[in-house]
Amino acid sequence: MLTQEMINEDWTVRSDNYNNYVVEEFATDRPDKWIRLIEENAPHTKPLKALDCGCGPGFFSVLLSMHGHDVTGIDGSAGMLAHARENAAHFKVNPDIREGDFGNLPFADNTFDLVISRNVTHIIREHLKVYGEWLRVLKPGGVMLVFDANWHLPYQPGPVRDEAIRREREGLEKYGRGFTYDGSYEYIDSEYEPENFKVFGKAQRPDFDLGVLAQLPFADVSFVRDVTEELWSQKEKDFYGATPLYMIRAVKPA
Repeated sequence: MLTQEMINEDWTVRSDNYNNYVVEEFATDRPDKWIRLIEENAPHTKPLKALDCGCGPGFFSVLLSMHGHDVTGIDGSAGMLAHARENAAHFKVNPDIREGDFGNLPFADNTFDLVISRNVTHIIREHLKVYGEWLRVLKPGGVMLVFDANWHLPYQPGPVRDEAIRREREGLEKYGRGFTYDGSYEYIDSEYEPENFKVFGKAQRPDFDLGVLAQLPFADVSFVRDVTEELWSQKEKDFYGATPLYMIRAVKPA
């Protein structure tokens, strides 16, 4: 059985590769599009007091800090945290980057205007607990923004897996390699339903998440199924078009 320590270590192994993606992303115009989308959906407070849950190499932590917001980033992976601090120093910003469990937050109730995450919630095993914890630390009127994808579906037999494998074959032919840290295949010849995705089965997201959020006292829960047009590179679209990034927005009642 996967433990949290095993998950953290796995992401540390992947951290150099993931950081390369973030560094490349900062060199494009996509950060401008990200901050516009975030600020359009966040409370109209300046500066925002924001929590970046599962901050990884610090993309959101750095980006929000660059735009004058007060940001805390939390992650369990030592490798990811090291890169987050390097990126903050490179861009001359000072988010509070700390090691910790984003499912058991060391913050008081009603602390943050914004809780945000990207490509994090697919590794959660207890979504009701974690989303409840994120709700707890939001201020009344605060907003939770979740960006993620159906990363589990290519590991289930069916049309999404078939499309993902087709895209991976074409992407490897076009680009030489994909996004894996060691150049290995992601989907071709992969096992079905690896342990870290068993919580979802064949469920579709964000529908799965909406069912969880309905059990919590959020208000104004909404979603966009595909936000990739401006936020993904062409290479990401080529490889991952079968599982586009979605956005969930949920508000804590005032």
